[in-house]
Order: sequence, then C-alpha cells, then structure tokens
Amino acid sequence: MNRPYRIYNMATPSAHPDGDSWFRIKNAAPAEGATAQPLEVELYDGIGNWGIRAADFLRELREADDGQREIHVGINSLGGDVFDGLAIHNFFRRLGNRLTVRVDGVAASIASVIACGAARLVMPDNTMLMIHNPWLWAGGEAEDLRNMADMLDKSKANLIACYRNKAPGMGEQELSDMMDETTWLSAQEALALGLVDEVLGGVAMQASAGRLASLGRLQNVPAPWLASVSAKNAPIEPAKPVVDPEPVVEPTPAPQPASDAPAVAALAKLAAQLCNAAGLDGQAVESVMTHTALASEKAVRDGVANMVAVRDLCKVAKLPEMSASLIASGMSADAARARLFDKLVANAGEELDNRLPEEAGVAPKKGPNPVDVYANRRAAKRQPANSR
Repeated sequence: MNRPYRIYNMATPSAHPDGDSWFRIKNAAPAEGATAQPLEVELYDGIGNWGIRAADFLRELREADDGQREIHVGINSLGGDVFDGLAIHNFFRRLGNRLTVRVDGVAASIASVIACGAARLVMPDNTMLMIHNPWLWAGGEAEDLRNMADMLDKSKANLIACYRNKAPGMGEQELSDMMDETTWLSAQEALALGLVDEVLGGVAMQASAGRLASLGRLQNVPAPWLASVSAKNAPIEPAKPVVDPEPVVEPTPAPQPASDAPAVAALAKLAAQLCNAAGLDGQAVESVMTHTALASEKAVRDGVANMVAVRDLCKVAKLPEMSASLIASGMSADAARARLFDKLVANAGEELDNRLPEEAGVAPKKGPNPVDVYANRRAAKRQPANSR
C-alpha cells in the first residue's frame, strides 16, 4: 500500500533532462585467465519515484552481483525520497568491504546518506557532499500536520544515525545544526569530519541543464562550485578570425614546487583520527585544522593534545558547557584555565580577595594551641568543687 505522504531530502525536483536512463550497471565478463573486474554501477539521478527507485535498482544489482566481486558505485545525485534512500543505504552497509562508493560530482541530501552506507567512501577533490533537513508537501487538518511534523523529526533522527555510523566522532547536535544550515562540504572537509575515507585527484564533473536548475533551488551552494558546473552549459561563442601574431619568445618557466596536497590530506586525516580517538567532535577537528594550518604532524598532535587538556579542565571545573567554545577558539590550556577560574568566581556571586593577609592589612587569626588547652584542663581538675 502506498504511503499517504512522501518525505524528501533533495532540491525541488525539475523535469528529468537525460531521457529514461536512471542508473547503469556494467557487468563486464573478465578475459580468460584475468581476475574478475569490479561490478561498476552509476547512480546519476534523483532517488525515488521520479528517478532511481530502490526496488528496481536493488533487484538489478542483486541479479548482476555474484557475491564475490568488488562493487564500485559512482554517485552524482541531488537526492530524493528518504525511504528509498534509506533502503539503498542499508543494502550498501550489508555489502561490507566489497563496496566502494565514489562521488563523481555531488552527493546531496539523501544521496549523501546513500554514499555514507559504503564501507569505503572516496571523493575527488573537486566534488561536494551536502546535508540538510528532510521536507515534504503537506496538506490536511491540524492534527494531520502535527503528525507529519513528528514524522519529519523522526526522519531527521534516522538520517543523523546514518551519518554517525560512518563518522561516530560527530555529535548529534553538531550534525543537526549542520542540517539546519544546509551545509556543503568539500572533499577535504568531509575527510576531516570522518565522513570520507580518501580524497582523490579531480575528475571532470558531470553536469546537465536539469541538474543546474535544481542546484539553483538549493541554499548555500558554494559560488565557485556552482560556477564550475555552469561553465559546462555556457553557450559557445562564434569563432573569431585568426590573425597571425608577431612571434613572441616565451621565457622558460621556473620549476614549480611539487604539490603538497597529499601531505595536507594526510594531516587532515590524522587530525580527524586523533580527535575521534580522544572523543572530540567534528568541531574540534575543524579547530585543529584552522589553528595549526596543518603545518606539520607535530603541530597537529600538539593541537589535539591541547584540546584534550582544555576539555578535561572544563570537566574538572564542572563547566563542560564551556568546552565547545574554548576548543573552537583554539585557546591554550593555560588561557582556558584562567578563563574557567574567572567563570567560577563570577558564579560564586562575590568578589574574592586573593591578596596576602599582610598586604590586606588584616592580622592573621591565631588558632587554638593544644598545649594551652591541655594545661587549662589540668588546672580545672585541681580546683576544689566549692571554688567553682
């Protein structure tokens, strides 16, 4: 029986621009004597009733899969139906280490949830991952709308659980805030948060007029990334007549230093791993990357150690609510200790005088002398009863 409503996690849908080919499974037979080739799958469209239906896709994938080969899935999708996406996500998780998912352009909304179902998720460095809240078209009486709102809250909780299965170091509230704000993550940012396992070199992004229109309906799309997709749809200018220029002697270009992108990626991954092992959330990972500039392995390790010290100081001071802001600021442990002391003094409701007694002009109080007390007791016993 059909559900009375459908919950979506994607851009406002546009007409499908690419014909009726929703997904493609390439099941190539290996040459004689060669090892089996991975099963290649492409998910290049919306998820659900107007695009890739979970029932159709999973049926064909089961028929092509022999249960032994690796499966490589490329994703370029703006999302779609939440329940279809969750079905594909859960199926991907059951495939275990045989499955590698690659983001070929964008994995947005429920498509990012599908991607996070993979044991290994990789992103070229020019691709994007986007997360935001689910939504639906609503109609009915007041009680119907209240029930639908409750269902949206439950659906959001399900999506958060999916992301945390991939990145257990991320907190529920952190993910909820990111979804509220419609957050776009670059490959490096997703790697630092633990959502992605590896960043690859860039590949040409897939684009179409329909997808570009849907991107325009989403919030917070990074302008450079949108421009790079738009450029593929720009009209071709007519060719201009060619005029032979005067010969110009080009100077020999100076040798360029080797790219340090692999080293930066490794340090970003190290920051995420150390923070995850220490129980720090994704905000701490971002703070480490920002305040150490990923200058060296020592800088990253020292940065994480400092944040662990700041967090532990907040616990000792019984002010754990200050931990997130102090860590985000990149404050040193000593500076955090002073800030916590100030907060404790303010909470006490009175001004403390931390001067020495001599400086304050107050003579120190003399406590009881045990010898004098004992002597007074002996003298009292020797006195006659009628003298008291």
